[in-house]
Amino acid sequence: MAQSKATTAAPNQKPAGNKRTMVIIISALAAVLILLAGAVGYLFLNKHNQNGEDGPALGAPGTLPVFEKMDAFVINLSGEQGGMLQVEMETELSAESSREIVKAYTPKIRSAIIMLLSSKSAQELSSAEGKAKLRNQIRKIINETIGASPDRPLVVGVVFTSFIVQQ
Repeated sequence: MAQSKATTAAPNQKPAGNKRTMVIIISALAAVLILLAGAVGYLFLNKHNQNGEDGPALGAPGTLPVFEKMDAFVINLSGEQGGMLQVEMETELSAESSREIVKAYTPKIRSAIIMLLSSKSAQELSSAEGKAKLRNQIRKIINETIGASPDRPLVVGVVFTSFIVQQ
C-alpha cells in the first residue's frame, strides 16, 4: 500500500527544475533590459556636437541660441535707380565665448558690411533669394574679418530684424 500512495502522489507534483529555470530566464531578461536602457541613456546624455567637442550639440534641445545685436545700417544702394537700404540684424554665434570676439572686431565688421551693402542694388535685394544670399554673404564676411576658420565659424547665422529698401 505504501507503493500505491507514492505512485499516485508523483503525477500531482511539479518538477522543481522548471521553477528554477523560469526564475533564471526572467532574471537574465531583466538584466539585459537594464543594460540596454543604460546604454541608450549613456548615448543620449553624451552626444557629441557637429564639431566633435563634448557638450550639447548646436540647436540641441535644452540649449539656447546666442545672438549679438548689431547697430542699424543705413546705406545708399548702387545702380542707376540708386535707393536706400535700412537694415537691422543680429548675428547667431556658435558659443557665448564668441560674443567678446565679435564685439572686439565690430569696427572692422561694420566696415566690411557697409562695403558689401553699398555694392548691392535695390533690385538685387527685393527678392527673398536676394535677401538669403545677402545673409550668407554677411555671415561669410564676418567670419573672414574675425579670422574664423571655415570649418569652425564663430558666426553661424545672420538674422534680419528689419529690412527696408527705398527706391
